Amino acid sequence: MRLLIAALSFFIGLFAITGAIMALLPANAPEWLTGVGILIGFSLSLLITNRLVNAPGTNFWSFSRAPEPDDQPEQEGLLVSTTYRARRYFEVAGSNEEGPHYFIELQDGSVLYLSGRYLAAFGPHKVLNVIERPGKFPCTEFVVKRDRSDGCVADIQCGGIALGPEIVTLPFKELDFQNGMMPQDGDILTSRTYDEMKAAIARENGRRAR
Repeated sequence: MRLLIAALSFFIGLFAITGAIMALLPANAPEWLTGVGILIGFSLSLLITNRLVNAPGTNFWSFSRAPEPDDQPEQEGLLVSTTYRARRYFEVAGSNEEGPHYFIELQDGSVLYLSGRYLAAFGPHKVLNVIERPGKFPCTEFVVKRDRSDGCVADIQCGGIALGPEIVTLPFKELDFQNGMMPQDGDILTSRTYDEMKAAIARENGRRAR
């Protein structure tokens, strides 16, 4: 489906841009100038399609992030990869200094907590500051790669179907961080069910208008 949308976007853009360029050329324009116009139309259409279909940092034909040129860190065991399968999630909005907070219910009923500015790269973003493209993460299956030394997330490989948040609440209060009760990025939470966490946090924070 995604490739079909990409193909349609590309050809519509190609015909529209090339047609506009041809309309600006004089009737007796040399063949080489017409060729240049077609090449410009092709390049612009490809660029626009890529921006519309893909989030930043993704491969043009893939749902996953583009592979880094050097896979040496993973080959040497410097990264730890963990695969997760998710059912649903809810989000707590982040402040300017932090990223969003995701509470993701996994297939076994536990809840994965992810938080950090790195998540912004996978969330909704605007194309040309006008068109908002939905995020591709969280999704039904994904792999989190963390640095073995400090636990920081180096990459997330997304697969399966993208999920939308069931609810989005207002940010946590400063006191929530000061009392030391906040989970750490990557923690698996089992003390309460997903629904219990969602209800409690929504009641405490309040839902954000969407």
